[in-house]
Amino acid sequence: MAREAKKKNPEDYKGKSIEQLILDQGDGKYGLVPLASTWALVLRRRDENRHLTQPELLDLALRQILTGEVDEDTVKSSADELAAQAVSADGALADAKKKL
Repeated sequence: MAREAKKKNPEDYKGKSIEQLILDQGDGKYGLVPLASTWALVLRRRDENRHLTQPELLDLALRQILTGEVDEDTVKSSADELAAQAVSADGALADAKKKL
């Protein structure tokens, strides 16, 4: 019998601390670290988060992942977009250096 994926409602987690959200996380606690750090990199690139410090960004990333506001597929697709932008920027930079 397959387990049903339970849809998270962000409103259910509103008053909980990050520590409690992590403790309540059933499976994959240790997989949250790379996922949250990747999502923090994505969040840093957004204008509305430019004023946040690195610990605040990590806190926000963890909270969004643990409450279900952001899922793993969204994080991975956003990270792929960032990687593509970095590659294109590096390519443009390399082309500019060749012209010099």
